[in-house]
Amino acid sequence: MKRKASLAVGLAALALAGCGGSSDQQQVHATFNKVVHELAARNPDACSLFTKRYALQNTGLSNYHAALARCRSHTTQHSLSLPKGLRVEKVRVKGNKAILTASAPGQGSGTFHFIKQSGQWKIDSVTAR
Repeated sequence: MKRKASLAVGLAALALAGCGGSSDQQQVHATFNKVVHELAARNPDACSLFTKRYALQNTGLSNYHAALARCRSHTTQHSLSLPKGLRVEKVRVKGNKAILTASAPGQGSGTFHFIKQSGQWKIDSVTAR
């Protein structure tokens, strides 16, 4: 799955959301952390935390199940190293949409757009600077 980010995590463009009474901001932050660590660990479960639109867009495929399979295959075959000093700068939530900004020293920053689907936050797009 190609990734459109200069931030080494890039997503590579990201604690599953929904821990008890945690706020949406905390859930978005937790989802980001889960995705980042699962990608670094080559865990294909990370792919379930991307929206259908994101998976289709980043694989160039028109079938979601094929896009999900490609994401899972790519994740198990390619390693992602977490950049030193990776940190979340801010999280903004408005309804069922959220924006998380993360950065790493010397590697730029990334803006991660999330959508809440069926009670779970998922990454819908990534923009790197």
